[in-house]
Order: sequence, then C-alpha cells, then structure tokens
Amino acid sequence: MLRRDLLIKGSALGALPLVSSTFVPGLVRAQEAGNLIFVTPFGYSLSFSAVMYGQAGGFYAEEGLDVHVEGGRGAAQAVQLVAADQAGAARTGGANYMIARVENDAPVQAFATIAQDSPFFIISPNSAPIVAPSDFVGRTVGMASLGGSMEATLNLMLQRNEIDPAEVNRERVADTPAAFGLIEAERLDGFFGNVSTATRLLAEGYDINASPVDDGIPGQVYVASDEDIANNADQLVAFTRGTYRAIQDILGRGEDLEPVIATMRDQYDIPGSEETEVAVQDLYANSRLWIRHGEDQALRCNPEHWAEGEALLRQAGLITSEADQPLYTNAIWDRAVSG
Repeated sequence: MLRRDLLIKGSALGALPLVSSTFVPGLVRAQEAGNLIFVTPFGYSLSFSAVMYGQAGGFYAEEGLDVHVEGGRGAAQAVQLVAADQAGAARTGGANYMIARVENDAPVQAFATIAQDSPFFIISPNSAPIVAPSDFVGRTVGMASLGGSMEATLNLMLQRNEIDPAEVNRERVADTPAAFGLIEAERLDGFFGNVSTATRLLAEGYDINASPVDDGIPGQVYVASDEDIANNADQLVAFTRGTYRAIQDILGRGEDLEPVIATMRDQYDIPGSEETEVAVQDLYANSRLWIRHGEDQALRCNPEHWAEGEALLRQAGLITSEADQPLYTNAIWDRAVSG
C-alpha cells in the first residue's frame, strides 16, 4: 500500500575528504572539452533515467557533449568526486548536500533539482509496519549507505520528533528488492528504498507497507564544483539542456515508455529493466518526482522550496552556521531552458 502521510528527511553529511582517482578508471576525463563524467549515487537504476536517457537517446550529443554516466557507491562519495575535480557533476540528496555546503563549506553547488520530492520510501512488512516516527524506536533499519542521504533522512525525522537517533539501529543493505529478504529473515524491521525498489516490490506482490517521504526539502539535486559553475558554465548548460530535453521526451510519452527503457538498456546494465511492465511503472513513478512545480519547471531549483528546506534543517538543529555561500544557482538552468 502506497501512502503519502509520512513526512520525514535529512541529517548531516560529514566532512568531504578528497578521494583517490582510482575510484572509477577514467575519471580524469571529467574536465576534457566536450566530455563530462556524471556520477550516480548508486549504480544504474531507472531512478537515474533523466541522465542515462540523455546520453543513450542522443540528447547530449545534439548539444555537443559526451556524458559518461558512472555508477557511484554512495551519495556522499559522489559529492566527494566532484569536490576532488574527478567528476563534472553528480546526483546527491538535497538535505545532506545543504548541510555539507553550510556546515562544512563544501566547494560544490547545486545547479539543478531533479527529484523535487524525496525519492525515498520506508519499506516494512504490513504485519508490523513502520509509519510514525515512534515506530522506529528499538527497530533495526536498513539503508544503502551510512552517512549518506538515507541516513540523513532518518536522523532528521527522529530529531524533528524529539527522538534520540541512537534509539534506532542501522544496517547497511543494498537498495534493491532483495533487501526485503532480510526482513523476512527477521534481520531487519524495515529499510529505506527508492521509488524503483518500492515499485518493484509492490508489482511483485510482496505484502509490504511502502510509505513515501515528503518533507518539504528538495529531494535530489545535481551538483558541480564552484569553479566549474564559474568557469566551465557552457558545459553545464549543455548538460542541463540535454537533460531537460530528455525529461520532456519521457514526460511526453505518458506511460508508453518501453522505447525509452530499450534505448537505455542498449548502453547500461539496469537491474530489472528487462521486466518491461514493471520497468514502465518504475520509470513513470520516478518521472512524477521531477515535476512537483510543473513540467516546464523540471530541473529548476524552486526558491520557495529551497528556503523551506533550509528553514526545516535549521529548525531541526542540523544547520547552525551562517550560509556564507549560495546554496544553489539557477543561472545554468536559465541559460539552458529560458535563454
């Protein structure tokens, strides 16, 4: 059962140490003219279709850009790669990005909001559902990374409800339908999953409760380094325009998304994409996250939404410093879409 009544999210991403260039071979290509490396939070998923279809569908090529989509190993690490100048852009969670930007002076800035609502669900068995914040106390909850977007979501929800985060046990698990097996084995009480995971479990008939998160904080953002936004804007404009065009193509197809999925599958190994009916539901559900503020506003950082998100994080005590640098820019979007 899908429910829209659980409002949660956020918490701190720690300092952003630079990482070795050995993480993904070829990352040094990120700054070559006409090439941009984009890092996903975790591998390849239909959640990341806007960028994968932008490349596979030829939208970036029409903008004179070749985008290498690299499957990441965590939202925090994706940001680290951008900060280390080993990737041109990355996708990460809005809350942990905002905290890192203000509290840790991270040298990266959001230039687009892709998931304008949170992409996360709390997945638990219907026999013992996790719905209210108090339901988490004493439970063991799985998440794809510790210190990333999912743990940020959990901690903010607990703190906003005056619950000590230490009262919830955490385990690292893959964000895939297979994680539900750990619930069935009584090793987990629930786990955080994205839209793709929740959609697939429901489509496969699992007896689950999947409660989506909608807490007023921008869900997922694209970030680039401050230096690239200042000095390499043309490449980011081409990337944003190509992504926007790919999004509009997907939205314009309604639920006739088999050709889109087939196109992406030619280039990327996307788990579950061969199950066409479920994959179509998955992609369609993801595309709804892109257009909270209207189809023509896809990718734009909505000022009111961002202000609300920052206020919520300050209210929860997760942002305490003054914001000495802008949290986002719409200058890239304006050139790519409005210009």
